[in-house]
Amino acid sequence: MATTQQTTGVSSPWESKTFGTSLSLHLERPVGAMTISPSGRDVVLASRSGLYVVDLDDPYCPPRFLRHTTLWEVADVQWSPHSAKYTWVISTSNQKAMVWNMALPSRNAIEHVLHAHTRAITDINFHAHDPERLATCAVDAFVHCWDMRTPGKPVQSFCDWRASATQVKWNRQNPHVVASSHDRYVRIWDDRMGAKPLRSINAHSTKIYGVDFDRVAETSLITCSLDKTIKFWDYSNEKDEPVRVIMTDFPVWKARHTPFGDGCCIMPQRGGKNGLYIVYNKSEQVTESMKPVAEFVGHTEPVKEFLWRTRGGDQGIDNREFQLVTWSKDHDLRLWSIDDSTLEGVHHVKNKPLKYRLTRSGTPYVSFIEEREAESDSASLFSLGIHQPISRSATASTRESQFTASKPQRYMTRGGIYDKISHLNWLSGVRIGRSAFAKPDDTAAFTEREVPENLGEEVSIVGNKFPKITFEKINVSSGEIVVCLNGPWGTDNSLIFIRVEARFPPDYPRRSAPKITIEQSKDLSPEEIGNIERQVQTIATEFTNRRKYCLESCLRYLMGEKVVLDDLDEEDSLPVTGAMDLPGLEVDEGESSSDDEIIMSPPKST
Repeated sequence: MATTQQTTGVSSPWESKTFGTSLSLHLERPVGAMTISPSGRDVVLASRSGLYVVDLDDPYCPPRFLRHTTLWEVADVQWSPHSAKYTWVISTSNQKAMVWNMALPSRNAIEHVLHAHTRAITDINFHAHDPERLATCAVDAFVHCWDMRTPGKPVQSFCDWRASATQVKWNRQNPHVVASSHDRYVRIWDDRMGAKPLRSINAHSTKIYGVDFDRVAETSLITCSLDKTIKFWDYSNEKDEPVRVIMTDFPVWKARHTPFGDGCCIMPQRGGKNGLYIVYNKSEQVTESMKPVAEFVGHTEPVKEFLWRTRGGDQGIDNREFQLVTWSKDHDLRLWSIDDSTLEGVHHVKNKPLKYRLTRSGTPYVSFIEEREAESDSASLFSLGIHQPISRSATASTRESQFTASKPQRYMTRGGIYDKISHLNWLSGVRIGRSAFAKPDDTAAFTEREVPENLGEEVSIVGNKFPKITFEKINVSSGEIVVCLNGPWGTDNSLIFIRVEARFPPDYPRRSAPKITIEQSKDLSPEEIGNIERQVQTIATEFTNRRKYCLESCLRYLMGEKVVLDDLDEEDSLPVTGAMDLPGLEVDEGESSSDDEIIMSPPKST
């Protein structure tokens, strides 16, 4: 089976057409968490019904679906940041954590099931140095450290005993240190010192929901809370005194260091104009109000998660470029470009030696959106460059009974209900470029738009406008569209079935017209098919000569309607008429009100 990489022809993040472009995707599913692959190509959206894999370089392709068998909200999902384990995704299911291998078929993708917590897991974090290790924390107040080489039980555990755990994070510089938050306290643990915390910090006046270690300074970390503050700490200081405090006017859900400069990205729990804010975190003032160097406002509901998409830095020189990825309660996934003013605002200097190791270096730039069927597990892994045996903590019978779906990929079932996303509905939620961050319209308003901004929008508009036309194949990335319709091209104007293939060039509609062919049929002679193809090609060429989209007009003509070409220079919308006529082929120029008027019209049969 061809991979998405082969389909889209993208083999490097520097070839990505969406990296420097604003993009918005709409998925009407109750998604609770989001994560991104180490290559920055795929995003996983996790809901209680399953995982949805979205290829950011092929946003017009509907997501791959991997089924859950859980009734619990997904508290967290994390993609391994290490190039050595770039196929691993771990998600929560109440008190269990499931490790998925994206290289395997969806029906058999769960590689490990981690079960040691007695209450719901609240957070997951992969080790910053060892790709085989990760940590989980839960409402049972425990922090469990796992080694995937022995996934049957945790290799070490820590417990607060008094309050549930909300966050767990490994130190980015010291491989032995992990931090967890419990109510108002942060516990710093060292795996060489047993069950006693290395340091306890009474950090906030209300429950802590965010902890993040600095990328360079070993003993520095950020905490945030619903008390509307973000605090910066040096845990080598024995006093519970923050190095710096940022005051906000909204409760803070998450605050993390930016992967560039000395910045911090702040996400409100509510309020804050449903946006994200980047601040410079090295100010000389100890306590001050939030002064953003950049704001990312546009969602209509609070943001639930944000991630960073990065390219560059592979040679040890910081030539990286960044893109912000957000998911909101409004069911929109958005890509935001990071401009130079934002980088300068947090004192990021390009083209200097990197200050820390990038765990993603060496990750192949591939997508896992395509289902890998009819391949053995070992063959599937070998094709991705993973030369190691597969080990599972669950037995085959357990996996079959708990995690195997009766149908593959986007036809996965749960309780007999198919979770198949309509390609046209998916396309209607894809907005790129100028329209990406426009005020969102409902689906009906979107489909009433007459002038699309790209081929994906054009297909969505036409598909929703003409429900009796069947789109057999839609591949916006390659420009291949196959449709089926009934047109009055038979004897005595009878309707006959027509299958049409259109291949759109990359520069459509700016310079080139699509190549349109009609499948051979017993109801039409080769001469008749040739005549229809020439007339439809004329319509397509006339439209694209004026840099206008032509799919709707071509399909209207095939359904037996007149298409007026003389108004193309005057109208912004697609200039078509709705008057039906009898089948046949001719170009009517006899009664034109202008010397340039051309009406593509089927003449009446005799």
